Formats: sequence, C-alpha cells, structure tokens
Amino acid sequence: MKQIPLKPVLVTMILLTAWGQTNPVSAHDITGSLGKTNTAIDYIQVQCYNDGNGSNDHLEVKIKDLAPVAAPKVSIQLTRDNTTTNATDAIDGDAGYSPAVSVKGGDGYFYITIDKTATGAENYSVQFHCKTSDDQHTGTTISPISDQ
Repeated sequence: MKQIPLKPVLVTMILLTAWGQTNPVSAHDITGSLGKTNTAIDYIQVQCYNDGNGSNDHLEVKIKDLAPVAAPKVSIQLTRDNTTTNATDAIDGDAGYSPAVSVKGGDGYFYITIDKTATGAENYSVQFHCKTSDDQHTGTTISPISDQ
C-alpha cells in the first residue's frame, strides 16, 4: 500500500477551500443580512482586474435597504488604500438604491463594509462594478471576509 505524505494533502485541501471562497461575479450584485445587534457588519473584499477589457480604473457601489422595513438604515463604505467614501439608502423597503459612490484605485483589492444605524435585523442588496476609465466592466472577484 502506497502512503501519501500528509503535509501536501493538507496544503492542497486548504488551497482548494480558500479558492472555493472566492467567486468570480457576473451579476455584479450580492444580497445579505445584518443581525439584530447595532454593531453587526459585513465586510467584503472585491478584486478588480483586467479581464481583456482594459485595466480597472475604479470600483462603483450602491446599496438598497430591503424588507423588513425597520428603524435601522443600511450604509456602505468603500475603501481603497487611504480613500474611503460612503452612501446610505435613505428610504427603507423601496425599489431604489442609494446614490452610487466610487473610489479610484486601478487593478487590485477594494474593501466594502456594510453596517446599519440602529438595533434590528436588516437585509440589503449591493450592486458593484469594477470599471475602466471609459466605464467598461472589468474582471471582478468577491470574497466575503466577515458576515454578521
């Protein structure tokens, strides 16, 4: 019986698990929920890259506060290097999103933080688009970091 060394098997399993946590995205939107505590946040890493349409110039995001219609308002913060911008969906439960906000930063990693203003569970939808300087979509991969 041939024995396989344990270390290469474990390394392969860890790499495959990590790879399975990243999702190339074509729909450019995600939905999620925040728990009841007022400190609940979701934290997401977005990688923008040249997929043949050109180098990324900026990431654009907006958020929609979904049902239940409740006191907390959901907000989104977008960060790249030392630049952060944010938006809040002012009307809970309607069909509209917050105003779109963007951060320049080229190819690489951007970070999205989603939070709320008060105690109470909330659901949300986020639209995001990695874009070239002439607004062509570029490659996009998301990786959830924290989901509360």
